[in-house]
Amino acid sequence: MEQEVVTTNVSGNAAIVADALCSQLSKDLFSYNAVIFFASVKYDFAELSVELHNRFPKAEIIGTSTSGEISPKGFANGSVVLTTISDSRTKFSGVILDGVDKFPIIHKKAIEAAMAKNGIRPGDPESHKHSFAINFVNGLCNAEEAFLSLFYAIVGNDKFVVAGGSAGDDLKFQQTYVSYNGKTVSDGCALLFVTTELKFDIRKENIYKPSGKSMKITDADTKTRRVMTINGRPAKQEYAAAIGVPVSEVDNAVLDHPFGRVFGDYIYISSIAGFNNDNTVNMYCRILKDSEVDLLIPDDWEAMGQTTCKEIREEIRKPEFVLFINCILRTIYFGNLKAYDRLTNMYNDNFPVWCGFSSYGEQFGQINSNQTLVSIVIGE
Repeated sequence: MEQEVVTTNVSGNAAIVADALCSQLSKDLFSYNAVIFFASVKYDFAELSVELHNRFPKAEIIGTSTSGEISPKGFANGSVVLTTISDSRTKFSGVILDGVDKFPIIHKKAIEAAMAKNGIRPGDPESHKHSFAINFVNGLCNAEEAFLSLFYAIVGNDKFVVAGGSAGDDLKFQQTYVSYNGKTVSDGCALLFVTTELKFDIRKENIYKPSGKSMKITDADTKTRRVMTINGRPAKQEYAAAIGVPVSEVDNAVLDHPFGRVFGDYIYISSIAGFNNDNTVNMYCRILKDSEVDLLIPDDWEAMGQTTCKEIREEIRKPEFVLFINCILRTIYFGNLKAYDRLTNMYNDNFPVWCGFSSYGEQFGQINSNQTLVSIVIGE
């Protein structure tokens, strides 16, 4: 497998941007099997999607808008990152879903058709051994959980991994975009099935640990992702008391103190999106009423990052494709620490080529979470 990564921050119409990206690639554009791109919303995303689809006639192409682009050059904003894959041992098949937040079940046949194109059978208990899926979900329509529920109901194998991220829009919180083969939606999901003879490693990284304090969500609205009470008290006051700061200062503490939900050996992070005048708390992902959550605190991010790279290299000794989905809240956290260069150098030291984007949420298996890094690595 061969991965190429190119970037541009050129101004101009979509054709100019597409030309700037394609001119940096080393092969004939007909030779690529798959293309993935990450674009700032400063560009006309729908037009760029069409231009790229026209230039790669034999490739399956998915893309997402971002709140930051990541490549071996570092962390960027206002740019486009495009990565290509060439490999005779790997098959790709994609699909675009709209209205996922309202009527996801209407896409059942389309998902099954994309699976069939790659030889993946619903309900096959062995399908996870040779296949997985990459997804990009629109980040402002609360569709992540609905998509994941639909996906696993269709695939019928809980060990099959779908991994990806929620589209961003440069922290404008107005409209996000995802696309497949030139078609763009703002209320759905772009999905790419990958079936390969190569090894693959998909994992999540947390840079937070339990503080030893746990809380019970005593009242919550899952549809709006709003928490009304914690431990039977107004959510904002109880959260402030738990982290030991005045209520007036809680806005400055949310990056360091997200909630954690424990599922088996994994901690899934649920981040606070903000506070309301009625003392309720807005969350970036769904938390159920009566669930127990742990209050998290920062861990040693650099040590955790080195461990992640080491464990990936132990599984995939020759990485040939590397994709990172990095939560925008992690990106902000690293920016506050002035750690972008150290993180970029860490990845450059461990992987010959890689890229990714800053997301509004991260999906790993059946769970949607926040403040997480999801990595997808293919190789030998």
